[in-house]
Formats: sequence, C-alpha cells, structure tokens
Amino acid sequence: MSEIKVSGLHKSFGKVHVLRGLDFEVQKGEGVILLGANGCGKSTLMRSICGLTPTDQGEILIQDQSLQKASRRKVMAMRNKVGVVFQKFNLVGNLSVFQNVLYGALGSSRWGLLGCMGPFASQEKREKVMACLERVSLADKADRKAEELSGGQQQRVAIARMLMQEPEIVLADEPIASLDPKSGQEVMELLWDVVQEQGLTVICTLHQLDIALQYGERFIGMKAGQVDIDARKGAITKAELEGLYRGQVRVDAPENWKGVSELQTSAA
Repeated sequence: MSEIKVSGLHKSFGKVHVLRGLDFEVQKGEGVILLGANGCGKSTLMRSICGLTPTDQGEILIQDQSLQKASRRKVMAMRNKVGVVFQKFNLVGNLSVFQNVLYGALGSSRWGLLGCMGPFASQEKREKVMACLERVSLADKADRKAEELSGGQQQRVAIARMLMQEPEIVLADEPIASLDPKSGQEVMELLWDVVQEQGLTVICTLHQLDIALQYGERFIGMKAGQVDIDARKGAITKAELEGLYRGQVRVDAPENWKGVSELQTSAA
C-alpha cells in the first residue's frame, strides 16, 4: 500500500488548466523532493494532497483512502495524519512558543481548542510540548513570543508544532525559502533528521537544486502542470533537473512562449 497515490489528477482555475493529468505514488518512509519553476502547479498539488483544494478529475489516495470519495469528517481525520510545514511559518506571533506548539495537538484534542490552551492543557500534553521543543533545541525559548524569534527559530517552532501533531506524512512547502542560506541549511538538516528518525513519509518542495540533491532520495519534477521527471537519486543529474526551469514551464504560458524562468541553484 502506498502512503500517497495520485492518479489522473486535473485541476483548473477558470481557463487556466493547472494540473494536467498527474500520476505518481509515494511509498511509506520515502523522502521526495518536488521541483519546478514558479507557476508550474506545485503549490496546487500540495494543497490538493492536503485536502485544501478540491480537484476536478482524478483521485488522491492517502493510505489507500480516497480524498475525493471521503466524507467531510473522514477528510478531517485524514488531514490529521498529514503535517504541513509552510514557507511563512504560520505561527501566532503574539503568543508564546509553547502555545504555538501546543496548537499542534488540536486535531487530537477531545476538548477542541479549549484543550489546547496552555492553562487547560493536560500535564501529558505540556510535557510533550517541551519534548518537541527540546528536539528542535528551543526548550529555553518556550515562554518567548513567537514574533521575537529569528526566522530560522520560527521555522524550528513550526517543525516542533508538526511533531506535536504526530503525523505519518509531512508536506513541506518551500520550508527554507524565507530564510538566509545558513539558517536554511540548518532547518533542512533538522527537518530531514526528524522525518528519518520517525520513519515519516515526506514531500518537500524546493527551488535550490544543490540542497535538493543533498537531501532528496527521489525527485519529482513538474513542468507546466505535468510530471516531467520522476527519478531516484543517482539516476538524475543536476543538469537534467535544471531543464525543469527552461522553456514553457508555467501553466499559464502561451504555447509560443520560450522564456527562461529564474533558477535558484545557490548552495546554502
């Protein structure tokens, strides 16, 4: 059984055909890097796998269960198995680091939001928050407001929040795009260590090819809404991956457009 299976997936926004018949599978514990130029459909694909963007045709299976055929309650249960690390952290800046991580338990709390508020959280949950913060080396920042931390530290808080959720699948959408090269390298190393320690399945979108080649086990490359490359590490070169950023790469590009998008290949 695949952890994620995408079959014949299509999605349009108005006249823009964004996803154009995607097919691939991701196995349990696999680390996949999703590559492609801005506008190729990566974010729409990631949001579709999260169940946040409804699709027009095709199917997404999460652990052999169809997102398209599931009830709303079932979709919510499936989402609880999927942890997301966003580019812009999505923390509540004026709340403590502790409280932000505690929100990761919201999906499993029998008391809903109330059970994930610091004063009402169980001792077990409070101890788990501190364990998650310890894992990302931020236990000493638990009482600080999230907005007082650096960008790299905030992304580490987001990783701790994801750990608090206890997901089985992780979707990391450009997790280092907002960080300087040094912080980005540290965050990628932490994220990859965490998912490997726990045997999690991960799909991570990146632009930086040097970092992608450093961490990826498998590369899925998108171009104009379709899968253009699907190859394992060692079977693909950097030069071949650079081809994803040349020619007609965007889903909204006219057929005669031959521009070259900006390519980020700097090493962190």
